[in-house]
Amino acid sequence: MATTYLIALYLDLEPEDTKNSEPRRMYFNDVLLDIFKRAGKVRNLKHGFVFTYRGKPIKDFREGFNKALERAGIENFHPHDLRHTFNTNMRKARVDQTVIMKLTGHKTLAMFTRYNTVDQADAKDAMEKLESYFGKAEEPTAAIVLQAQKRGQEQSPNPLN
Repeated sequence: MATTYLIALYLDLEPEDTKNSEPRRMYFNDVLLDIFKRAGKVRNLKHGFVFTYRGKPIKDFREGFNKALERAGIENFHPHDLRHTFNTNMRKARVDQTVIMKLTGHKTLAMFTRYNTVDQADAKDAMEKLESYFGKAEEPTAAIVLQAQKRGQEQSPNPLN
């Protein structure tokens, strides 16, 4: 069972708590810490569960989760979608990919990529970065012309030739 350390600002996940059966430590940011602290004020301290309903631990959240989705008018959403959202938001926050993989337990780039969503905002950001890159060059079209000229030539080991 996962152990929560609110004072130390982290949650230790035991092997039985993770999909890949490896322990992992999840750190809390201020927002998450506040949620856990508020939950701690109303929960029954006779057990180690953070989330309770009428003083009893919630062992399976699916029924309540599905009712909440229905009341909110949200369709075709699954708890696992939150992993995709976390992965994508961490990347957009410019967290290093290896750190994200450590937090999510993804061992391969393929799995990281599967959980990462590239959207229209990412495409727009990429084009703005490209514009900024060319804006720094003295003659931005020179790089394009050089690449076009190279297509007809053999590849030179010297990138400046």
